[in-house]
Amino acid sequence: VESERASPLLLDPALLRRLGVRADMASTIRVEGASMEPTLCDGDEILVDGARRIPGPRGAIHVFRREGMLAVKRLRTMGSEVELASDNPDYGREIVPMRAIEVVGRVVWMHRALV
Repeated sequence: VESERASPLLLDPALLRRLGVRADMASTIRVEGASMEPTLCDGDEILVDGARRIPGPRGAIHVFRREGMLAVKRLRTMGSEVELASDNPDYGREIVPMRAIEVVGRVVWMHRALV
């Protein structure tokens, strides 16, 4: 994924209310790459709720930092470890210690241009 930024297009107050996201905890990120296809595609804009930083035992899509790089994967906790899984079957999954990543937030919305 690319860098985090605020986007007036996605940060409509009515949308944030409907999704239960506080404006000061919301950010948008542009997806880069194919590892989360078909769910998220290269160029999609995702809305990230920074208040939802703790993955659970059921997989959910989160943005996180690992070794200084921003990434988006489906995260699932397994005790003190977390599974990092891609939706694209051409990419693998990995299990790492929870301390190896810094969760930025949970992906709660996406939009894609139809061109």
